Amino acid sequence: MMRFVRSGVALMAAIGLSGCTLGIHKDSPTVSYTVPRDYRTVFLRAQNQADECLRGKDEYTVRAKVDAAAQSGEIDVVAPFGSVVVARTELRATDGKHTRVTQTVWGRAPWDMAALDAMRQSVRLDTSVCSAYR
Repeated sequence: MMRFVRSGVALMAAIGLSGCTLGIHKDSPTVSYTVPRDYRTVFLRAQNQADECLRGKDEYTVRAKVDAAAQSGEIDVVAPFGSVVVARTELRATDGKHTRVTQTVWGRAPWDMAALDAMRQSVRLDTSVCSAYR
């Protein structure tokens, strides 16, 4: 058992050193935009899209937190291997009727530009777009 654990640690270290970073990193694909909706609506839309689009994919989990005082929130999609975040939506109210959204994905299929486009369209269209996941 200990040999397996050491092998796993060595593999993770090798992947990290080779530039194949797991999960979101500083060079991950990202988009930022402002939508004409209050932050609560945007938060619920992004959370719902993550939940709906991952239905039947039990290996992923969705973590969501909102800060009412700061009028902000964050939704993370976490991969089954550790606590690796493969997709993230961050949002912050700019005023009572507008929200600044930043969305980031890992950059490897299925967490690539297609997923990022689906995430953005879900917020903009106020409906779940899952084409990148299904």
